[in-house]
Amino acid sequence: MKKFIHIALKMKGLYIISLIGLVLGIAFDAAVPYIVGETVDEVMINGSRDKAPFFLAMIFLCLLMRGVAKYVEEFASDNISQGMTHSVRTLLFEHITLQNGDFFRDNSPGDILTRVRHDSEQLGFAFGFCLLFLLEIVVHTVTMAFFLVGVSPVLSVPAFIFLPIIGFLAWRREVRTGRIYEDISDETALMNRTASEALVGIRTVRAFGRHEYEKKRFSSRSHHFYDLNVGLENLDIKYDSSMKTLSRVMYAITIMLGAFLVMNNHLSLGLLAAGVSYVNNLVWPMMEIGWVMNEMASSAAAGRKIYSMLSFHHEVKNGESAEKPEGFEIVYDNVGVTAGENVLLENISFTLPEGKTLGIMGATGAGKSVLVSLLSRFMEPTSGRITLGGEDISSLDLSFLRSRISFVTQDVFLFSESVRENLKKGRLDEISDEEMIIAAVKADAHGFVSKLEDGYDTVIGERGVGLSGGQKQRLSIARALLKASPVLVLDDATSALDSETEKKLQSVLKESKGMSRIIIGHRISSVRDADEIIFLENGRVAERGTHESLMALGGLYHDTYAAQYGIKEHK
Repeated sequence: MKKFIHIALKMKGLYIISLIGLVLGIAFDAAVPYIVGETVDEVMINGSRDKAPFFLAMIFLCLLMRGVAKYVEEFASDNISQGMTHSVRTLLFEHITLQNGDFFRDNSPGDILTRVRHDSEQLGFAFGFCLLFLLEIVVHTVTMAFFLVGVSPVLSVPAFIFLPIIGFLAWRREVRTGRIYEDISDETALMNRTASEALVGIRTVRAFGRHEYEKKRFSSRSHHFYDLNVGLENLDIKYDSSMKTLSRVMYAITIMLGAFLVMNNHLSLGLLAAGVSYVNNLVWPMMEIGWVMNEMASSAAAGRKIYSMLSFHHEVKNGESAEKPEGFEIVYDNVGVTAGENVLLENISFTLPEGKTLGIMGATGAGKSVLVSLLSRFMEPTSGRITLGGEDISSLDLSFLRSRISFVTQDVFLFSESVRENLKKGRLDEISDEEMIIAAVKADAHGFVSKLEDGYDTVIGERGVGLSGGQKQRLSIARALLKASPVLVLDDATSALDSETEKKLQSVLKESKGMSRIIIGHRISSVRDADEIIFLENGRVAERGTHESLMALGGLYHDTYAAQYGIKEHK
């Protein structure tokens, strides 16, 4: 929590301004009942009508100044809330972007987004509006109680009996409704997921005749949601009616007690009017105390979640070496990766000379993607080392290292921007249309892009919605070619392409002189022309060699070939 307090202290000027507005607002608020009481006694009872304009002017001035003070207080508190939210959100986002793959395995995207969006906002709300509102409740209550006792200690007795009860009921309402709100939140997520699954998978639903089943499933979720909301409304009505009844009884007793004091000349009519007004000013803090305490508790929980995420330290440390590698030969030297008790890679060693091609095959879970993730330091090896041009990649500047490697994965990520903007993501410098089109032609993407409604300026949907898997992969390959890095990694990047298109791309890649290539594939056709092929099994190198030597070996590679091509021997 010290980290958050430190951020808040940077805005101490705004806190001071808000506190000044808060104190002045309460002071002017407290002055109005007193002036009203004086008006009643002097003008109405004593008949000093010439004083009426003065008293009315004073009431108007107090109300005006209270409005100004309240505006200053809320303006400053809102700026604190937004400033705190921005600072925490930025700090959290920066921390997350520095983490390695372990962090993202332990934290789901939904959890991360909740911390960055909702919890950061909740924390900012607590340090700004809630904290100052809680302080306002305390100062306001103490001030109004002080003035009420000053008017008449006897008149304050009903308030001191009933107000704690009203405050307790308000607190109980917030506790009970808070639990229901949590259930409603959970039920909302379940209902949305049920609807989303049915709508996204509508073809499957129809194909298997599951329409009635899905309708009943959604109806059940919706009915539960209905029951929770009805229960919430009933609870609110019960507590609201109880608190309002108690406050009315309190007013009635206060007025009757005050009338008795007036009739016995223990209290003036003006002071009675002032006392009733002070009692009225004590009601709303009791009504709000439960809400603000509940919000503070929710914010404390949000703060703990954010702090827990900030305490997760698996940063990818930037290399400090000023040396730049000479060439781009890649060497894996006895590299191993473990995650807890699981061995992902063990004793992986190979050399990929500059401009050559390495093919990697293996069953799902063999460690192929882990192996290439190490190259850009998306993950870190737990043993051994990897060098690029003779330099340990852990000593290289991260931005330099990653600028020299282009990745194309099976799960293509495209932004909800134009085709042009998506292709330019790999280059920070200016890219001409000619360069862009050449890369698109090489990736066999220019044909379908030119047929889009606005060509390269066509805005594609989020994650490439509206494009086929093959089209997205071709755009991703074009983006990598446009980046023109000396190392290209294709992680099952042609899985959605037909054989003819795959052959065209392989020919294009062969023509890229000086570019080193690592190709991960499940199809023999993807890797058969590589200078060396590694076949992984359970995180270890089971076989290695060229296509011809591995076929002659008659092992795992040969069996994979036979399974894919439906033959037992290759000549």
